[in-house]
Amino acid sequence: MGQEFQGGVGQVAEGDINNYGININLSEKSEFRGLVTAQRKELHDLRAKCEELGDDPRDVWRTVHAQLGVCSISEITAEQFHEARAVINSRLEQLQEEADKRRLIGKVLRGATEKDARQEMLNFCDLNFGRTQLNNLKRNELQRVLEFVQQVEVAPQPTSENSMERAAEPLPLREFLLMYKMNAAGLFLFGIFVGRFWF
Repeated sequence: MGQEFQGGVGQVAEGDINNYGININLSEKSEFRGLVTAQRKELHDLRAKCEELGDDPRDVWRTVHAQLGVCSISEITAEQFHEARAVINSRLEQLQEEADKRRLIGKVLRGATEKDARQEMLNFCDLNFGRTQLNNLKRNELQRVLEFVQQVEVAPQPTSENSMERAAEPLPLREFLLMYKMNAAGLFLFGIFVGRFWF
């Protein structure tokens, strides 16, 4: 037994209802399609690259989950794959930028130390960027500092040059006695003491 209604129906208590003229569209509810194996592998490969640059893999996934509003990778739909990939790529680019900056800072410091040009480097940074801490500079600014350090020629200090020349020349006896009075007196007394027992 069945009941058939044409048009609007209020409340019906029992039986089968065939309602003509009403279309129910369920296309808005999409079926859950998880990531395919290739998509999952690509996300894991990107995460591995982040880990190679020193990032904690759990932090990578936390960032992805927070951005997409999911609790695990198994909840990421195929439609969200591109957004998840973009989040990890953004994190990877940031990590590569930081690694490049650390490498450049190391080169700048080594070059400045080798050329004894640390003060010149700090002056260059202060004049061009308004700060002297290398960690606060951007990558392109660090490249400019490295270029400066590689091109800088530090003039040798005249006092150290003169002292090197003087060290190479023998010191006349009179100058030695005037410069090192106490040493000369001690040497003289030592000579008398040794001479007395020796001869």
